[in-house]
Amino acid sequence: MSNLQISLIVAGALVIIAMLIINWWQERRFHRQVEDSFSPIKNDALLDDALPSEVLPSDAIIVEPDFEEPSSTYSTIDKYPADDFKIDSVLFESARSEPSFSDTNDRYVKLPQSIGGEADLPDEVSIEAAYDDIINTKLERLSTHEPDIVITPKSNTKVDEIKEIFTDVLQPVKPLVAPESHINQKVEAMPDLSLPSMLHGQMDLTAVLYLASTVSLSTLNNTIDILFDGFDKPVFVHVLGVSNRWSLLQDFSPTSELITKVACSMQLADRGGAASRGCLNRFQLSVETLGQAISGQIEWQSTEDALAKANALDAFCIDVDKTIGFHLVHGENGAFTGTKLRGLAEAQGFALGADGRFNYIAQATNADPSQPSFVMFNREDYPFNPEMLRTSVVKAITFQLDIPHVKQCAEAFTQMVQVAKQMEIGLHAVLVDDKNKILGDIQIEKIRQQLKVIQATMLVRGIVPGSDSARRLFS
Repeated sequence: MSNLQISLIVAGALVIIAMLIINWWQERRFHRQVEDSFSPIKNDALLDDALPSEVLPSDAIIVEPDFEEPSSTYSTIDKYPADDFKIDSVLFESARSEPSFSDTNDRYVKLPQSIGGEADLPDEVSIEAAYDDIINTKLERLSTHEPDIVITPKSNTKVDEIKEIFTDVLQPVKPLVAPESHINQKVEAMPDLSLPSMLHGQMDLTAVLYLASTVSLSTLNNTIDILFDGFDKPVFVHVLGVSNRWSLLQDFSPTSELITKVACSMQLADRGGAASRGCLNRFQLSVETLGQAISGQIEWQSTEDALAKANALDAFCIDVDKTIGFHLVHGENGAFTGTKLRGLAEAQGFALGADGRFNYIAQATNADPSQPSFVMFNREDYPFNPEMLRTSVVKAITFQLDIPHVKQCAEAFTQMVQVAKQMEIGLHAVLVDDKNKILGDIQIEKIRQQLKVIQATMLVRGIVPGSDSARRLFS
């Protein structure tokens, strides 16, 4: 083994020994730091044994501190609880009054001294008797106008607060009734700020113009002129007179009445689609122009994006704008004559309209006599007329119900099915669907459930089927 190898072995051993020593020293230092971090355990007064010097003798007297406020003027009777506030107050007053050495002065009740320093009333003297004596004494002194020294007893703050709380609770609450004149004034001072009834927040883009001063109808007509002409969507201008009633501009009367407010609105969609961005921008520009011309402050009734709202309304219309229909086709007996068809139709309640269709108007489902509950027309797209029905034969007819235009459309659909089945029997025809498949009760029930879903969707949107808003939207 060479000297170099020996030197390396010795150096390695020294390094290992040095590392062991350093590790031991660091571990010992950390242990000391941990021990110093914790304070020494203190004595526990409950667990440790008492020292001989701390044990009190058996005959020692423990004096408890008295937290009551010292008062030399309090009588020993103050130590008794105040069961009755009035009696205690009188007793306080009698106990704290200036002492009198006259035997003839009976304003005070002598309270005997007990051995323990507390007052004990004699057996023959009760609180009620003492109270009666004090009251009688007070009445005699008041009748003779003798001056009396009134010493107010020191009040107990907690007792007073409790008494005030109970007094407020037990005191009957008086109803706040405003004078009738003030009520009438307030009601008269509140104008009708609602929008015209025909407008709908989901369907119309509306702006209200608050006029700085009233204007006449002729002035407004001259100002509007052609501002709202040429729109591909319906535009409505309502005016509010001093009578606080909204009316369409063309229906406003009397013409001499002054106008205080103007409402301009545009329908966002119809069966032709949604309003375009250009149409919306033009309408907004027309409203701003009108506001500047008549010195009106413009207030838009919606802060939503008008274009997005129009597209959403159009998508809703596509989902619910449905018609339900089925057909009666001739059976084995061949086509049925027009005269027989008209007779059966009129017997069921149909009436031939000018448009060549038979309209069925049921008062139970549709209060508007001008709006039919459902219709019946020629499946071959030839309109009915009296001459044609008298000279021609009919191969098939169609029953159709326009859901958005009919109130209580579920009941109207049931009525339409009943009428169709009655005519099916009278004409010896067959009830089929659009694919000429026989329509049974199961298929009819499926159609009824789809109709109810559409009706519920419209109601959630706030547009009632058959209402004026629905007819205006689906026109």
